[in-house]
Amino acid sequence: MINKAKVKIGILVTCTVSLCYMAFSPIIASMAAAFPETDISLVQMVMTLPSFMFIVFSPLAGKLTQRIRKKTLVMASLALYLAGGIFPFFFHGNIWLVLTGSVVLGCGSGLLMPVINAIICDYFEEGERAQLMGLNATCVAVGAMLFIFVGGQLVSLSGDWSWCFLSFLLLIPVMLTAWFCLPAGEPAKSEGPAGSGFEMNPYVAFVFLAGFVYFVMQNAFNTNSSLYISEIGIGGPETASMATMCNTLGGILGGAVFGLLVKKAKDQAQSVALALSGVGFLLAYFVRSLVPVLAGGLLVGAAFAFYNAVGTYLLAKYLKPENNAFTVSVYMAVINVGAALSPVVVNSVSGLAGPDTAMRYLVCGILILACGGVSVVVNRIHGEK
Repeated sequence: MINKAKVKIGILVTCTVSLCYMAFSPIIASMAAAFPETDISLVQMVMTLPSFMFIVFSPLAGKLTQRIRKKTLVMASLALYLAGGIFPFFFHGNIWLVLTGSVVLGCGSGLLMPVINAIICDYFEEGERAQLMGLNATCVAVGAMLFIFVGGQLVSLSGDWSWCFLSFLLLIPVMLTAWFCLPAGEPAKSEGPAGSGFEMNPYVAFVFLAGFVYFVMQNAFNTNSSLYISEIGIGGPETASMATMCNTLGGILGGAVFGLLVKKAKDQAQSVALALSGVGFLLAYFVRSLVPVLAGGLLVGAAFAFYNAVGTYLLAKYLKPENNAFTVSVYMAVINVGAALSPVVVNSVSGLAGPDTAMRYLVCGILILACGGVSVVVNRIHGEK
């Protein structure tokens, strides 16, 4: 008999590492100063490369769940997180070595989240599932805040930005918790014919497309926060760290109320998430002082928690159970393509309107709100069927 409380602990503690690379956000400006000859988009990819690696490893994870026990995959992914996170502490004299660590970390990220979602779907029914996905989003944000705080303290104590990478030693207690709390589980068995496992229809295609656009844009808040705060003259790395922590605090609050959001807004929860994110970007752009920027970060973080949970929730709701793991893993790959391309796309598009960092916030806010408007229409039509 599976102890569901124990499984929940294992899932939620493991999820705290999902966005641990957010710890890099406050040191982007310091890294750019350390590598003055390097294009800023390349430096920003220290944060977005994990999303790029998700493209390969997320679909692979969906297939591996049919051959390997899910607990084994979780432990392997956590080991990759630890190795990739610690590596740049020892080898940070070259931007390409730092990026190598992000690549390894991204391999772990690509394996972890599809497997965790598969475990949730294996052991919990729809009502519990929505609640757990909300708690999942909260724990993701709590973990990100913890990594940001510990990384920031290490940098402050040492005066060296590379000490931020030592925050990944927090992976050790997470690995121990996962080992003792997660069930071994049997490899998933596809109930369809050979080669099945992926499901697509017009609504699922919209969820994929909206997720891609959203992740291209939302990632710009944290990849540009330290640059933006410096540009408008309201602080330095410590202030940037505050903005990132407010962003993750918003994620904690957003995840905590996700179950209520789904209950009230149903499929329009997706539209609510997009609206909140767009407003957060525009608030930070139009009111250029510390409190509005922090409030904007809070809204963007809450929206991110909503969207992270609602995307997989909607897919799990409308997909056949045997197709869930692989289809969700492909969805995660697609949205992480968007996250990985974020610096290049956002910098290029906003550059047409102006060269300053602030313009990236304006462009992202407008485009996310436009996507939210489309989401309202699509989900209303879909709900009427």
